[in-house]
Amino acid sequence: MKAVVQRVSRASVRIDGQTVGEIGRGLLVLLGIGQDDATADTEWMIKKLLALRIFPDDAKNMNRSVTDISGGILVVSQFTLYGDARKGTRPSFSGAMSPGEAERFYNDFMAKLRTATTLKVAEGKFAAMMDVELVNDGPVTVVLESPAKKVERASSPFNKPVKEHQANDGPILPFHALDESTTIAIHQRTLPHWQQAGCTYFVTFRLADSLPEERLRQWQSERELWLRQHPAPHTDDQQQEFHERFSERMQQWLDAGHGECWLRRPDISAIVEEALKHFSGERYQLSTYVIMPNHVHVLLSALGDWQLEQIVHSWKSYTANRINDALNRSGAVWQSEYFDHIVRNEASLQRFETYIEQNPSRAKLHESEYRYGTTRR
Repeated sequence: MKAVVQRVSRASVRIDGQTVGEIGRGLLVLLGIGQDDATADTEWMIKKLLALRIFPDDAKNMNRSVTDISGGILVVSQFTLYGDARKGTRPSFSGAMSPGEAERFYNDFMAKLRTATTLKVAEGKFAAMMDVELVNDGPVTVVLESPAKKVERASSPFNKPVKEHQANDGPILPFHALDESTTIAIHQRTLPHWQQAGCTYFVTFRLADSLPEERLRQWQSERELWLRQHPAPHTDDQQQEFHERFSERMQQWLDAGHGECWLRRPDISAIVEEALKHFSGERYQLSTYVIMPNHVHVLLSALGDWQLEQIVHSWKSYTANRINDALNRSGAVWQSEYFDHIVRNEASLQRFETYIEQNPSRAKLHESEYRYGTTRR
């Protein structure tokens, strides 16, 4: 978490000409939220702001805090504090938390700040276009950054491609993290799909009968309710609860082998494997995949102008026809929707790789019941 803190004699923020927050003497805080930030960062920043001694005492030394002078605090969200312009002339903001998560995190920060002090606390509006006016007293400006995970962030910038790994050291897939400074396309049917040129994706698609629709709707409803009742940031216990109730439960349902499980047959799974490999290097770069009895996990990067939904549609359309022919049947083979995640950083890349590799053993499958492949040296 980053903050630019200015000692002001007055400050205000306006939206469309209307003042939404203002203070007299106190602190103007431009607040940036990083994608690794957690509750510890919030607590550290609030404690630091309330105790930061940058106001003069009777001897005109900076020895008093905003608490000591009974001043005000005006907070303005500022994701551009995570702009990285070390390469090129257009900043990358990949180090900032994603907008949806950041808004929940920001709201939690403001609630905790108001709980921690009786001082006047004002704010702007998250993600709005704002006009900020201030009179910097001094001038005095201090830059704060919470220490949590600082070394890790500095040593592993998220907009940097992963080096090609040697065997047993990860995938050789050229990896590019989500860059929120460039265009993100969001396609939505039942589920939203975020896309960005050159990014790496973890994709799951499943057979039409792998999960009853009633169970899927129940899962989606419960998940939405839980997120409303537990706004970010989440504690470690809440993260574990979410993983167990939703991510892990979905995987357990799929691994339970509901439905006909046609992909358990080697001749059927071979059709899917052939399709996955066919345009690798041309439309996308295939890294790692596993074909389970009723679902498929794939890690890939789209190439050129190819969009993820085009790639997945091509796989499903071709294999559906081939599978129906092999089974002497007609009708839907695949569930129309698929799940996808943009891989946000190197650690996530390694977790997805491990997840795919270990999926068959977790499901207690014999080697004849699945197909696994990876582009390792």
